[in-house]
Amino acid sequence: METYTLVLIIHLLCAIIFIGFIFTDIFVLPVLNSKFSNDEVQKIKETIGSRAIKIFPLTVLVLIASGGMMFSKYVNSSLGYFETSMQQLLMLKIFLVLLIAAGIVYSLFCKFTKRKPFAFMKNFHKFALTITILIVVIAKLMFLI
Repeated sequence: METYTLVLIIHLLCAIIFIGFIFTDIFVLPVLNSKFSNDEVQKIKETIGSRAIKIFPLTVLVLIASGGMMFSKYVNSSLGYFETSMQQLLMLKIFLVLLIAAGIVYSLFCKFTKRKPFAFMKNFHKFALTITILIVVIAKLMFLI
């Protein structure tokens, strides 16, 4: 198996985990509020969060590293940076990824330093889910346009 193919598979698996985590946080976990007391909901979310904080950062790191490896196949000093429509879409995709990565770093920084995040971070997962869906669409369009 070619290295690129292996990296692509790892990248796709990490993307599934990443998007699944965000999807669960937005659409599944809020249902708990209608079935359990606030204390029970908080305990459930803390239990899930304690596992997620171990898995999520590593998944994001591997996702970005594998994406960077694949990126270098299509954008480099020999091939250029904005020469083709594929490269232009790839650069847009990278910009969107960096927005999400910055939000994750900021969120983790606030969590570990026990600081209160800015109010707009309350909706970060909705923003990240929208952006990740857009990234997936761009990833498919890159090879069609």
